[in-house]
Amino acid sequence: MKRRKMLSEVDKRIIGGFVTALLLLVVTMFFSYRNMSQFRSITFEVSHTQEVLFQIEGIYSNLLEIESSRRGFLLYGEKSFEDTYKQRSRDIAVHLDSLKKLVADNAVQLGSLDTLGQLIAQKIALGTMESAGIGQLPAPPNRNSLTGKRLTDAIRRVSEGMKSRERDLLGRRVSLANASNRQFYQLYVAFGLIILVIIIITLYIFRGRMKERQAAENALRQRSEEIRDLYDNAPCGYHSLDDRGYFIEINNTLLRWLGYNKDEVVYKKNFSDFLKEEEREVFRSNFQLFKEGGRADAVEFELVRSDGTSFPAILNATAVVDGNGKFIKDRASIFDITARKQAEEKAHFLNAELEAFSYSVSHDLRAPLRSIDSYTKIIAEEYNDKLDDEGKRLISIVMRNAVRMARLIDDLLDFSRLGRKELVKSTFSMNFLVQSVLEEMEVRNDDPRIFLKNEIALDAWGDKKTIRQVWYNLISNAIKYSSKVYRTELTFGCYSESHRQVYFIKDNGVGFDMAYYDKLFGVFQRLHSAKEYDGTGVGLALSHRIVSRHGGNIWAESSPGKGATFYFSIPTKNTKDDS
Repeated sequence: MKRRKMLSEVDKRIIGGFVTALLLLVVTMFFSYRNMSQFRSITFEVSHTQEVLFQIEGIYSNLLEIESSRRGFLLYGEKSFEDTYKQRSRDIAVHLDSLKKLVADNAVQLGSLDTLGQLIAQKIALGTMESAGIGQLPAPPNRNSLTGKRLTDAIRRVSEGMKSRERDLLGRRVSLANASNRQFYQLYVAFGLIILVIIIITLYIFRGRMKERQAAENALRQRSEEIRDLYDNAPCGYHSLDDRGYFIEINNTLLRWLGYNKDEVVYKKNFSDFLKEEEREVFRSNFQLFKEGGRADAVEFELVRSDGTSFPAILNATAVVDGNGKFIKDRASIFDITARKQAEEKAHFLNAELEAFSYSVSHDLRAPLRSIDSYTKIIAEEYNDKLDDEGKRLISIVMRNAVRMARLIDDLLDFSRLGRKELVKSTFSMNFLVQSVLEEMEVRNDDPRIFLKNEIALDAWGDKKTIRQVWYNLISNAIKYSSKVYRTELTFGCYSESHRQVYFIKDNGVGFDMAYYDKLFGVFQRLHSAKEYDGTGVGLALSHRIVSRHGGNIWAESSPGKGATFYFSIPTKNTKDDS
């Protein structure tokens, strides 16, 4: 998760770098567009100025030709000079009209143009007056010439002023354009360098990211190969079937057990092909139920190998469905339970031997024991007056040990039968069960030598008959090991933990040293001698076995002279146990 987060930060940096470079590129393009617009504007202004200058030059050059034609006409009186004079006058009018349109947005130039037009009109009118006087006495030439010269000089000054202003305006615009171009080129170079640096850094980060991704892909590929190797060579068989029961996946372990290779099985073999004839129809009918239910647990089959031999197997499977709940395939595991079956057969054989041994103990050992007990009683009754005190004491010892031996045989038989006895579980009142055991043992609260405190409030889920035996053994031990105190105090209680309920009995007896705790629940293991406290050493071992078969635990806490507390736990009803 941490690595994934780190890679995400790297991706953000890469994206940020490219976005920044893109934004700078957009800004550069904006300035480029603005610079091009300014360049087009300057080009237009230059063209406009040149057009203005051209029109002014056209007016002035036509005016000079008019002056030349006027002089030629006056000197020679030829008609061709008059025609030229008229044509150039018309051309000047055209130039003035064009110039007026060009400087229409410039009030200063427009004023100068009006002055220029008036001067030109006077100049043309003067020439017309002179041409009208041909054939008469000429007017004094000096005065007309001086007037024409003054008009020509005035026209030249106005024209030069207009041209000068146009050139100044063009110069200012060109200067602004050059300054803008310099600024643009500076920004262009700066942005270019920044973009280049960002791209280099981004590419460096991207290269590192690609290395990390390559390393992650290699690690993922290696992990995938490891998982595949684990799948193929697991100690159990794995496979998947399609909706018709044909193999679509199978691991090497199961192939090895069956004696086939993958090409012979995948998409070619049905699971029923590996079953015995009597099991095939069972599989087909149950496979349909499995697709509907989605789960199969601990199903046993006899799988047939390629050589015709077979082996027992146990199968667990879950269904894989799509978003609409349609069956796609199953995921199944298979375990070869040949060893387990052999162990079960061996256990069955051992149980049979144990049954025979139990029968031998119950009959062969009891018969001589009964004879010993009977003849000892006869001797004690019929020869009582012939025995001295020592003889009577020895006879009493024999009788007590015969009884103890009979009880030991009974306890051993109970202990051996418990492992084969089926537990019949139900919900029952543990408080009532304890009370019934106390009544059976004739332990009552009105006895001045005994104090009872029963605080059990939780019902139990288990085999009531065997749990009763646990309480009988624990209560017997508590009373027995509290018999030497002034008043026996027994406290019963319970509490609930995760998925289990704990019950306990506490006494105020002699207790025991926890250093010897490991011997407490062993068969024939005793922490006190038989001379101090009677017993066979089987009761706690039997209780331990009963609680273990319920899937619980039994333990104790004690210290010498301060009593003991025995606990045992039983799983709740919905908790799976091993019984």
